[in-house]
Amino acid sequence: MTPDKIYSVPDRVNSDRHKIRYPAYTEIVVDEKRHIIKLINPDPKKRNFYLMAPSEEIMEKVLKKMTDIMAAHIKQNEESGSVVPALEDTPEEGEGLNDDFESLIDFPVDGSLVTIFFFIILYPFAALMHFTVPDVRTLDIEGNPNSTLGKASLACFSCLIWLIVGSYAMVASLEALAGLMDIPDAVVGYTVSAAGTSLPNYVASAVAARNGFGNMAVSNALGSNTFNIMVALGLPWLLYTSFGTGFEPYNELRNEGITEGVLILAAVLLLLVLLLLQSGFVLHIWHGHLFVACYIAYLVYVIGGVYWW
Repeated sequence: MTPDKIYSVPDRVNSDRHKIRYPAYTEIVVDEKRHIIKLINPDPKKRNFYLMAPSEEIMEKVLKKMTDIMAAHIKQNEESGSVVPALEDTPEEGEGLNDDFESLIDFPVDGSLVTIFFFIILYPFAALMHFTVPDVRTLDIEGNPNSTLGKASLACFSCLIWLIVGSYAMVASLEALAGLMDIPDAVVGYTVSAAGTSLPNYVASAVAARNGFGNMAVSNALGSNTFNIMVALGLPWLLYTSFGTGFEPYNELRNEGITEGVLILAAVLLLLVLLLLQSGFVLHIWHGHLFVACYIAYLVYVIGGVYWW
């Protein structure tokens, strides 16, 4: 922070290249409970910025400096004749945080033709979600969640039910499509099915990261995959061998490529650990590029194993 500017550096290795300069903001919204500061972008067409302080002490120091910088921006705008909101018009604590929560059924008036097209196509599903999953994102004037524990529990349960229904419908549809197009089940499982079942995890991690919860985003990605291997795979196997086969071993599973797949998974996981140790547990953009390339190479390998070698 300088007397009139704020910079942030998400990549410590390439700081000059990835430096972010924030706009001359004149309005902020503070969530003291979660230590989040929302910078309102002066350009309404561009996104707002969220900063998260690691402690209350640091947040107080940052707020003091940000208030001074904001006052300098307002003074500069007044001297140049720009119209800016007065300080007394700044939202109360917590007010305005709900504005980022868009309804699933609100028509995108300012959206593009593509956005409007998909809104119309997906409206039945969006309306179904809107009326069956309680919205617990609302905050009171002090910035605290005002939803009850029962409402939050019902929302979690409803989301789980829809995840189960959606996953079952997706798998059944893919099996039927693969049968009609004579595509091996392994190819469908490696590609569309695997990506489709991971999309909810991606969305959850992306939302957490954008709201300033980077640790939660990374933990969600690692925890969800651990759950998939240990519970989503292990529990059905346990139930089937316990009740479906009368506690007899299940010998009908095709095991071609399982050993190679497990070794590749272990190697990529080891690579991730080594990279994190080398960077001091900081994720860089090139890490993402590397693992996307690894995933593409893995798809080429497994699909090639089905069709060519």
